[in-house]
Amino acid sequence: MKSSAVSGVIAAVSGMLGKFSSDGSTSLMQYIESQCVGEHCGYVLAGVRIGFFVAMLLSNALMLNFFVQGLHETDSLTATITSSAANFVVTAILGLLVFGEHLPLQWWLGATVILVGMGCLLHGDKQPVVEKTKDKKQG
Repeated sequence: MKSSAVSGVIAAVSGMLGKFSSDGSTSLMQYIESQCVGEHCGYVLAGVRIGFFVAMLLSNALMLNFFVQGLHETDSLTATITSSAANFVVTAILGLLVFGEHLPLQWWLGATVILVGMGCLLHGDKQPVVEKTKDKKQG
């Protein structure tokens, strides 16, 4: 299950790298633009964006590797829910810390409901599976 959680975290970071590569209005890109002097600033900014894009592609490949490892560690439902939950939470935290995106209380309440629902899906069928295996061993 650890690999699935790591996969979700890497997916969130990959999304952040994608935003850097495609959105020139981020504070990081604006800072780089303000520090650039000379006639080659356009090339520098394009190079930085291409670098972020390549980093996003590499992080996606790494994320898929961890997700596949997570699928080998546990069932597909557990791997998917764990990865999604980690991605959801880390994306919100990165949005706040890196981009200064403040999410309203309604978003946090909705996120909590979604995460609780994911937890119910993840842990809801645990008890019947144990009982089924006990019945098979007794029979």
